[in-house]
Amino acid sequence: MSAPVSGFSKLSLTQAMQSSRSHARGPSGDRGKGKAPMGGGGPSRLTSIPSILNNDSEDEDLDEEEPDEGNQSGRIFALDHCRHIGELYAFQIAYAEVERISIRISTTGPACSSENCKEKRTCRHIMWLLEQLSHAIPDTIDINTMTPYEQISTMGLGNVCEELHWEAREGPDSDTEDTWQLKKVYSTSGTSRQTRGMIRERMIVVRDIMATLSTELTEDYRKDIFEDGEKISPEPVIGDLEATISRLLILDDDMFYHFKTRVSHTMRALEFFKKTFLKAQAACESLDRYCEDGPEAGAFDLVWCANKLIGIVNSISINVVQRQPLTLAAKEEAAKALVGILGIVVNRNFDVYQNLSWPRRRAHAEPQIDRNLYERLIRNPPRNGPTSGDFVLNALQNLPEAQPFIEELEEILGQLEGIGWDAPPAYVGKLQRIIAQLKGVSPTAAPGPGPSVPSGKRPAGSGDRKANKRMK
Repeated sequence: MSAPVSGFSKLSLTQAMQSSRSHARGPSGDRGKGKAPMGGGGPSRLTSIPSILNNDSEDEDLDEEEPDEGNQSGRIFALDHCRHIGELYAFQIAYAEVERISIRISTTGPACSSENCKEKRTCRHIMWLLEQLSHAIPDTIDINTMTPYEQISTMGLGNVCEELHWEAREGPDSDTEDTWQLKKVYSTSGTSRQTRGMIRERMIVVRDIMATLSTELTEDYRKDIFEDGEKISPEPVIGDLEATISRLLILDDDMFYHFKTRVSHTMRALEFFKKTFLKAQAACESLDRYCEDGPEAGAFDLVWCANKLIGIVNSISINVVQRQPLTLAAKEEAAKALVGILGIVVNRNFDVYQNLSWPRRRAHAEPQIDRNLYERLIRNPPRNGPTSGDFVLNALQNLPEAQPFIEELEEILGQLEGIGWDAPPAYVGKLQRIIAQLKGVSPTAAPGPGPSVPSGKRPAGSGDRKANKRMK
């Protein structure tokens, strides 16, 4: 088998793709339809039919006709393949829309000193890039029967970049990666033979795709489908469209890569982080319904709610790492969810079981941390508990993209420093340092925990947000 680089020897990634020297080029402004004129006419920038039929014309003359004219707008128009069939002349016209994809690959090595790089000629980095592209093609695609373009087109350039953890941008200056795609006209992949390991890996992506298109988080979506790879078969599941589509996505290459391109890596990350905050809100609403109506709707007590919130925060932290590379928008969405959850908990500094309308059997010596959400998660978390006294902050400190939410964090800090919250000094100090870092202030210059200058925030005795239930 030839080396991967040699397999890509005919593939070029350029901003102005040239057609072959035997092609006649024309402007790319409009798409024309209709019959070619038989008589004389006005001057045309396209090579005329009589000049094409003139045996004395040289191929080199065609190459001199402004070869870049059709490429300035990212389009190519090529006229080729003249054949005389009876009383007719047959031609082939190629028209292409060129997509400009910019790939960003980080490096920790020294800067390149190659003159080829500086002069925009082919350098060793180009050959390395093509070799990496060839390595990213999965084993399910038979690269021996496909051209390099067909290999990448089958999988989709955006999916190739995702596999290699590269950042790809549409256009030379765009910061978006939502629309990476190579238009696939023909594919030879179809359903392929896959190992159990390949199926398990694909199930992870398919579950994420299907969850993105639903209201569920990925880890909560259809455990009956995705937690047992032995049950995957190409047979449709009568009465269950989601299961049927999931099976097809797992086993059919065409469908999988098409959906993976449409429901992109960035889209999946954005929707995941958005839904984490909605799930946190839903958990608190379930607790409110439990306090209002009793356990008929479910045992959604305070301990259950606190554990749910801890799990959501941990899930955000894990997914920030596992979903790399993430766009700025996705990281901001993760930070927004964390700040929102922290605000919810800080505003729930009250006894949820006070003044119930239904008889609740209180556990013997029930601790206050089982009755106050803020108490359990921030002020006095259980020893050796999952929060370790750093609820939300551990996840937030690794997200400089939380900068747009400095004002919300300062408001939360003002509440924690107020009378009635009695927040742990270590927790307050860590939040102060996070805010200082987001502002670009040196951590050593950040104020330490302790009494602060009045900030205009509402005291604990404020009349709103169920203040009548807050602990004194």
